[in-house]
Amino acid sequence: MATHGVRYTEGSILGHVSTLSITSAIGLFAIFAVDLVDVFFIAMLGQPELAAAVGYAGTGLFFGAAICIGLSIATSTVVAQAMGAGQEQEAGRLATHGLLFSLALTLPLTLLALWFAPDLLALMGASGETLQLATHYFRIVGAALPIMGLGMAGTSLLRAVGEARLSMWATIIAGLVNAVLDPILIFGFGLDLTGAAIASVLSRFTVAGMALYYIIKRHQLIQRPAPSKLGHDARQLGSIAVPSLITNLAGPIGAAYATTQMSRFGTDAVAAAAVIGRITPVAFAGLYGLSGAVGPVASQNVGAGQTQRVSQTLKASALFVTLYVIPVAIVLFLARHFLVEVFVLQAEAAELLQFYCSFIVITYWLYGLQLAANPLFTALRHPGYATISNLFRDLCLGIPFIHLGSNWFGAPGVLGGQALGNMIAGIVAFSVALWLSSRLERGLSISLPFSFCNGKQRWNFYRSLAPGVQHRGH
Repeated sequence: MATHGVRYTEGSILGHVSTLSITSAIGLFAIFAVDLVDVFFIAMLGQPELAAAVGYAGTGLFFGAAICIGLSIATSTVVAQAMGAGQEQEAGRLATHGLLFSLALTLPLTLLALWFAPDLLALMGASGETLQLATHYFRIVGAALPIMGLGMAGTSLLRAVGEARLSMWATIIAGLVNAVLDPILIFGFGLDLTGAAIASVLSRFTVAGMALYYIIKRHQLIQRPAPSKLGHDARQLGSIAVPSLITNLAGPIGAAYATTQMSRFGTDAVAAAAVIGRITPVAFAGLYGLSGAVGPVASQNVGAGQTQRVSQTLKASALFVTLYVIPVAIVLFLARHFLVEVFVLQAEAAELLQFYCSFIVITYWLYGLQLAANPLFTALRHPGYATISNLFRDLCLGIPFIHLGSNWFGAPGVLGGQALGNMIAGIVAFSVALWLSSRLERGLSISLPFSFCNGKQRWNFYRSLAPGVQHRGH
């Protein structure tokens, strides 16, 4: 097996984290920017119902993306740890079975989602023509969920073996495909919402095809499936995937509730929320890139027994968050009036976007700390901590705060409630991750008897780490 990747067990931790985050962020930016352009083109059509339909459908599609992210985290984590431990043959087998695992789960889920799409979107508050449009868009884009799963797993595997730039280029080119096809299909062929959906599907095929090509041709990471090992690997992948799925599904549940509450204030409010939902990932692509960077760096060092570098990874991530969020928040505040004009928002919708740019964006500093902490939990084979972190943020804090905020302050209260939950959860998650990595560095046990996230729980698939002893990742 060819192995041309970077090893994160030596060299500057901040350098590795920054390089991985930025390269991943550039690729994510390309994808997210195209989504933002989609909304821009749709806004040019002068029909708020279309923008609202994208908002509803986007929230529904968020569930599928969360599932794919959870599966990709499981695959990249076990592969990175095997690579860190020097077990290249095992890494290839796990990568192969991880991709099969993704297909086996996403195919039936896709069929169910397409069948029940109208009911799911209606639960979020869509009705009438907006419901019909949202369902149409959802069914076209949602049909490509298995392809999205392969694409996310493929780009995560590239990062796991140190090929962050290849991962970046796969997503950039896919984004360019979407950007070129959008105006052609929306305006040139007059397909409107259908054209935007088709462009998104073709983009997903592009990123999956490129990522798998590099994995197969450059790294020979894909092997013939080993039937005798399928059960063992499925359990290992499932031990991380199940809690990771629960972790990532908390976000869509919270987002769906927020959309439901926002729908109380009319189509314009939902359209404004759709614009905000596209601006956020573009502006904070670096934070989402960081979330995908911490895992490979920490996992390789866990696999190599370099415990002191695990806590250094967390601290370097916090520094990266600080240096990233503050200037982005300033830029968005200064650009708030410009954004209102670009997306042709009026009255309450314009006020909602200005409120977001003035008061909400800065809260992503604390939210970013949680994005750094969660993948560290998974790297330490304690994905249950990340599960609790997100459930605490989106369900225990987010939903009650959104409910109170919407009742007391209207549509801005929905955004404020989400932000408050993010801030509190970020502080708590980062504190726990810092404490856990500190215990590991000092050679203390991180298998805690009072938590369901301990080594006795098979679904976490955790193995205790002793200082100086290589962890084989199995």
